[in-house]
Amino acid sequence: MDLPARTWSERSGAQRVLRSGRYRPSTNVGTSRSVFVGGLLLVAAAGCSTGVPAPAPAPVAAHVTLPAAPPFAVLAEGAAGREVATLQATLRGLGFQVRRDDGRFDTETRHAVVAFQKAHGLPRTGVVDVVTSDRLRSPVLPRPRVSAPGFHVEVDLARQLVYLVRDGRVDRVYDASTGRDADGKRTPPGEYRISYQINGWRHAKLGPMWKPSYLDSTGLALHGGEPVEATPASNGCIRMTDPSVEEVYPLLKPGTRVLIY
Repeated sequence: MDLPARTWSERSGAQRVLRSGRYRPSTNVGTSRSVFVGGLLLVAAAGCSTGVPAPAPAPVAAHVTLPAAPPFAVLAEGAAGREVATLQATLRGLGFQVRRDDGRFDTETRHAVVAFQKAHGLPRTGVVDVVTSDRLRSPVLPRPRVSAPGFHVEVDLARQLVYLVRDGRVDRVYDASTGRDADGKRTPPGEYRISYQINGWRHAKLGPMWKPSYLDSTGLALHGGEPVEATPASNGCIRMTDPSVEEVYPLLKPGTRVLIY
């Protein structure tokens, strides 16, 4: 499932007021409120021993101001209804890992909220509280470390996020969990290439991996199959949710560039 490169206006456009007073994403791609924003970047490495110092903080993200919108009520996993659908549309428009606006606050919606909170330095609760709601009206979106033509993946160790980057723009942002802060477990920064992939399960000594995409000959992989915690928790690899891996796996090919920082 290939993800087409999209501009900010194509992904979310402006927002428009409904008669009810709520907001929803506009389908008017040509709106004057369109803002240039990068896509998303991604990286992977899971369950591998390393032994690398903890990473330095990532660069400051770009600030993007959206049209004012009314605050969301407090929303958490299990909630349902129109406000949840509006939340999902907003997150999806910003490039976070929501895939449908069905009004059900499911696990993937929670991970998208956590990813948004990570990007803004908020408590990683997965709950849309007052502070998170306010930030949704004035988001700070990630910028890629490398603005180069073509497609590559970036892993932001400080924020625990993965970005898919197309032609210098972050196109998609995913919740991730990298190596925990222990000797031999930290995910090593560097530039890598996808070497090979396994289209299914791999049961390794350090745990199961769903559709791993391996980086060079390091043993590090981007994969699903294990819990994605809000903090670094893996043995070195980059964990993503299974739906996210299903979305990303077909986009990664041998030779795809992966930056970890």
